Amino acid sequence: MLMIQAKIEALLKDKIGLEVSVIGANKIARAIDKRRLACDLPDIQTYWQRLQTSSQELEELIEDLVVPETWFFRDRKPFAFLERYVKSEWLPNRNNNILRLLSLPCSSGEEPYSIAMTLLNAGLTPKQFRIDAVDISKQALLKAQHAVYQKNSFRGDEIIGKEFYFQQTSNGYEVCQLVRNTVNFIHGNLLEPFCLTCKQYDVIFCRNLLIYLESSACSQAMAILDRLLTPNGLLFVGSAETGKIPSNQFASVRHPFSFAYRKVETPSKAIEKANIKPLSATKLPIKPSIHSPNVIIQTARNLADMGQFNEAAALCKTYLTQNPTSAQAYLLLGEVYQAECNNEQAEQCYQKAIYLEPNSYEALTHLALLHEHRGDLAATAILRQRIQRLQKMEIER
Repeated sequence: MLMIQAKIEALLKDKIGLEVSVIGANKIARAIDKRRLACDLPDIQTYWQRLQTSSQELEELIEDLVVPETWFFRDRKPFAFLERYVKSEWLPNRNNNILRLLSLPCSSGEEPYSIAMTLLNAGLTPKQFRIDAVDISKQALLKAQHAVYQKNSFRGDEIIGKEFYFQQTSNGYEVCQLVRNTVNFIHGNLLEPFCLTCKQYDVIFCRNLLIYLESSACSQAMAILDRLLTPNGLLFVGSAETGKIPSNQFASVRHPFSFAYRKVETPSKAIEKANIKPLSATKLPIKPSIHSPNVIIQTARNLADMGQFNEAAALCKTYLTQNPTSAQAYLLLGEVYQAECNNEQAEQCYQKAIYLEPNSYEALTHLALLHEHRGDLAATAILRQRIQRLQKMEIER
């Protein structure tokens, strides 16, 4: 039984980056047993088999593990600093731009709605800002979109303008349409390849997510957040997460208890610190050493992680002219095209990667998601069958 739970924990780590020690093995065991009984399955072995073949069941298990603890204007100070930033810095220099913000995870909606109310209180009109709110829990998002809240969502000091932003109903307090129209709710997982491609934000609230991620997933999440944030943009994290913010990329804002950071490093500085030469200075040897391919691919990947998609793509293409059978290079080039929303070229690259390496799990997964995204369910089903066979082979080893 413990061995099967360890496999399920490994699956959760792979899919959502879960740090098991934070959630606790006992809580995971209870969630597994609850879902097993809900599926009317006799034991944990058969439930493990169900998890491997049902993405829907994996979502249900994750639903039972996520922590939806939130309330309006939680911790107060971050919102106070956001209002000050908008009034003193953003509005005087906006140049007709729209302020773009991200709340992730947004849980049941209290945080993104609090952000919207803060911006309205700061004097912005609804046309001057847009908020994307992302969460892995579909149940939480349904509650957020319903936008009706009970007393538990209102804690501490009275909300300024509560009588203006909420309407009391027989079911609770309903957020007014003015505020709701400024928030776009999205179901997604920050660590998934399709999440928030082609997006950039001036302000990101990512509070109390990093504490639940194991170290490699946390590093991956920080790299993605860095890519999503505009130069000099603001990142808000939870009070327990300040130690996870790389000091060479983010500078702490001098505002007590806001736990806000400003992105200060440019991509060129990041390349320099990583000892990566710009593309113009990169020369590929005609006869690379045995270690050179990995170095070149890693260099291209580092460029892509920092949002330098043109440079990463050019490096992959140059490498492929000399190494046309590199499945790894085609896979990375496909990921770069996909990040730029060029799905047609991304698909071609994934197909080439699979032709060269038929058991490329990553290429098969990316291609399946692309087919699913455009509604080709037959092709998606075939690819998912191949993926499941690979997973089964891996388990049996």
